[in-house]
Amino acid sequence: MNKVILTVLLIVFSFKGFASDPNVEQARESLDTIKELTPWPWEEPVTPIFDSYLAADFDQYQGREKSIYMIEELLMHKWGQSITEFIVLAELLYTFQTEEYQEENRLAFEKAIAELDVFRLAINELLLPYVPSYKLKQKKLAKRFDGEGVVVGVFDLFDPVRLQQQREQYPNIEAEIQFGDPITFLHGNTVIDIILDIAPKATIVPVSTESKTYNEAMEYLRNREDISVINMSRAFHITDDQLDPEFANHLSNILQTKIFTKSMGNTGTDLEGVNTDVRKSRGLPPLGSFFTYDLELIKAFLAQNHGQPGEKNLMFAINLQPFSNEVSLTATVPGYNELAINQSFAIAGDAVYSDSSNNFESGSSFAAPQLAAISVLLLDAAQHYGYSKTEATQRVVKALRKSARRTGLGSHYTGLGYIDAHKALNRVRQSKKHEHH
Repeated sequence: MNKVILTVLLIVFSFKGFASDPNVEQARESLDTIKELTPWPWEEPVTPIFDSYLAADFDQYQGREKSIYMIEELLMHKWGQSITEFIVLAELLYTFQTEEYQEENRLAFEKAIAELDVFRLAINELLLPYVPSYKLKQKKLAKRFDGEGVVVGVFDLFDPVRLQQQREQYPNIEAEIQFGDPITFLHGNTVIDIILDIAPKATIVPVSTESKTYNEAMEYLRNREDISVINMSRAFHITDDQLDPEFANHLSNILQTKIFTKSMGNTGTDLEGVNTDVRKSRGLPPLGSFFTYDLELIKAFLAQNHGQPGEKNLMFAINLQPFSNEVSLTATVPGYNELAINQSFAIAGDAVYSDSSNNFESGSSFAAPQLAAISVLLLDAAQHYGYSKTEATQRVVKALRKSARRTGLGSHYTGLGYIDAHKALNRVRQSKKHEHH
């Protein structure tokens, strides 16, 4: 049995290094094998992907037009996720069979899974050159600064095996700090990928927790004086259907000295639960996400913390579609909540490639770490220009807010607007004398 598993792993690993052109015929055979051996009881999302790929005419476009065709028309950035979700469910269904059946068919099943995964990797490799990179106007900033010496707390969930691989690649990632018994999830690994893609020398502190130890994790982050930025791509803490008061107290204290970036959410509504125009125009209802409760928590904290020290150090990320010309279909937007509008930025978080999942990830969870990473680079710059840690935090937040570019979609959709890292850098390095003028 171990030899079989090793063989399959070697097949997957070798193809990850040398992904070939997508082979639909082989992938179809693999899919049929998987469906037969599970046995698969429903319609599956993979066959339509094969059909769409075969029907696509990639040569009719070039450059940006080809990118728009592949992403906006074919939605190719979603194909890898669909295949991954199918594989995960198929593997679960397979475990429901008898042990004898599983053992007898293991080689064929795992070979089919590996071959279907090869198709997924090949599709993603084909798409990768056509996906827009981060649209943050950060090139000049990233050329001069790399985040060295700036410490970032990543409040999330992690896959420990992948985290170890990341730590081998980046010695600036600390060991995971766990509170309670949090579940294993690749989500936080992708957040780390994004931060280090933009700010490669930042020190990362991965902090994970289950719900009942949330406040212990917050207290740890509050007391780590070396941490300057915290990214939270999770919901705020709820107790008895309300914002947990201890959590709110920790967060309020954190904001007095640190920058805190947070995903706005993925409900397809504004903070009042009203469906977004982009969904209405397509006849789509609100998503009904499990995390809709977070909307009330965000509103409650903003109201409670209004006028408190460091209030503006809490910054939200609103998820945009890849070309930044419309909010994502899943995006939570500020609506007409002025406090949320004045602390939110619009960032493309759909179709962000992750080395951890080898997929294109989508959601405000992957917009927020972009905001965190730009904050890190700007803090690095501020410290380079001789500002103290406290001054640097204030200057960076002010610079981001003052340099944000308004969008044509309206502030109730995109808050303060797009990040402009280059203009923010210019504001950070302005002399205090110039600032007073």
